[in-house]
Amino acid sequence: MSLRALIVVVLGVAIVATPAPADDELDRALAAIRSVKKEGRGNDDAGPAWKTVVSKGGTALMPTLEAFDDTNRIAANWLRTAVDAIAETEAAAGRKLPADKLEAFALNSKYAPSARRKAYELLIAQDAGAKARLLPRFLNDKSADLRRDAIAHQLEMLEANGKKPAKADLEKLFALTRDQDQIELLAKKLVAAGGKANVTEHFGFVNHASLIGPFDAPDGKGFETSHPPEKGVEVGGAHKGKDGAEVTWKPVATTDKLGSFDLTKLLDKHKNAVAYALAVVVAPKQLPCEIRVTSPNSIKVFLNGSLAHGHDEYHHGAPFDAIVGRGVLKSGENVVVLKVCQNDQKEEWAQAWEFQMRICDETGGPLPLEQKITTDGNTKTIKLGFNPNPTEKKQEKK
Repeated sequence: MSLRALIVVVLGVAIVATPAPADDELDRALAAIRSVKKEGRGNDDAGPAWKTVVSKGGTALMPTLEAFDDTNRIAANWLRTAVDAIAETEAAAGRKLPADKLEAFALNSKYAPSARRKAYELLIAQDAGAKARLLPRFLNDKSADLRRDAIAHQLEMLEANGKKPAKADLEKLFALTRDQDQIELLAKKLVAAGGKANVTEHFGFVNHASLIGPFDAPDGKGFETSHPPEKGVEVGGAHKGKDGAEVTWKPVATTDKLGSFDLTKLLDKHKNAVAYALAVVVAPKQLPCEIRVTSPNSIKVFLNGSLAHGHDEYHHGAPFDAIVGRGVLKSGENVVVLKVCQNDQKEEWAQAWEFQMRICDETGGPLPLEQKITTDGNTKTIKLGFNPNPTEKKQEKK
């Protein structure tokens, strides 16, 4: 090879290997958007930053998707609209989005689930074949939305042309499903196909607990007011409860399919009150977990004596799995204590004092856990969520 040719090759390699120059203006704009907080803090800076990001056009698409952080929903909404505006501008100019980069991004679980879903949507909008190609790879994905789409697609394929899915196929899909409505649907289809589907076990609901209360929560300040049960990890002894009455621990259980405990029935109706439910969960090894609570009341979750999560809000609805605490289960016995507070609102819709609690992995799927329970003086361990005769909770008419 001549010297001239060698120089050309070396220069070519150097050009290819040289990374694209950093765009400091774009980086600053994305940082400003990521700094937006609740109650509008940071909005004054986010507006101009949003315009800067969008003005960069297609070159800003992937950096903007990478900037998503699902722990900051307000910032994620700003970024999502910026991505939409960039995509619209590129389409209007007749330019296609980088399909290979979008596909790689959608498949990479290190990025925020909402950003991966957005990348997937942009991809299938311009590549009809991407849906069938990618959805099977999302069946066991960390992203709830991508997994949901994959489950729906797989069920549609199994039922194509009026076919009845095999029991084994439905069992696999049921095990992978995480959304409540899809779980209910697949459970019915699985039972109809001759299989078994235990929804309570699949969710990992705590349906046995030790309960104590009510305790006083003056002026609706139960969330801030500490009582003895949240300081310890053992059941036993008597405590001074509401209005000076003595309260003790008692075992309770629910047969509700979705693990619902109604404290107004278990402890009577009380206002400005606090109750505690304690469960002993046995793990085969150290496991990261999520403790998910559904309740219209203010709650705190303690794991092995330490606060895992708190949510101080009353009667603003009770979306399924809305309250999520995270922690690590140790090998062996773990004590989970749930504090459920009631305020003094008088409206009819504000009388509910209830909870559901489940322990699961980060996708909402079951963990290999057992629960230690005591019934009739006998202590034993059962599979978490074991519920031999589940019943449907009857919804009261408003």
